[in-house]
Amino acid sequence: MTELNSTNQQILHYAGHFLQCRGYNGFSYKDISQKLGIKNASIHHYYPKKEDLVAALLEERRKNLAIAIAQMDGSKKSAREQLQYYFDHALQEFEEGKCICPPGSVMIDFEELPEKVKKQEILLLDDIRAWLTNVLRTGLEQGEFDFSDQVETRSEDVFVTLMGARLLASIKGRKTLVRSISSIKSGLGWRD
Repeated sequence: MTELNSTNQQILHYAGHFLQCRGYNGFSYKDISQKLGIKNASIHHYYPKKEDLVAALLEERRKNLAIAIAQMDGSKKSAREQLQYYFDHALQEFEEGKCICPPGSVMIDFEELPEKVKKQEILLLDDIRAWLTNVLRTGLEQGEFDFSDQVETRSEDVFVTLMGARLLASIKGRKTLVRSISSIKSGLGWRD
């Protein structure tokens, strides 16, 4: 991937914002160039095609997730604290107007997506689900959570519920997302 200088960071920032607000087919290089006050050619310098840009963006999200996980592991955060971080992050993104989570933002168009975008999407989904599974397994073993179904099933339920809640909250408002997070916690036997 290209070194992340200031222009490249801004391109990725706005691409991520548009992707999470409009989906893959809902934005163009023109949208980004207008925000940055640059020409489309400047974006093409870094990312010749939109698929290059979105694949790089999803790869960057995977790297950021790995960094966040390493920081949580290094600080010895409990399973509940890690999961609360995930919920807080979803709420923060929603407050920023990013109604769709990064993986959800390309799912609608998945079948039509270029292969390199599909690959990064699947890797990001796998990374999130693996992390969630690990957090829930640890929380169950440590007595922080109490549920009887398989950890893998429960982690998928948490992921899907939060993703759907973010979409519904874009129409119904923040309270919908907050209620869904409370429901997830209740289903995990979250002990305060």
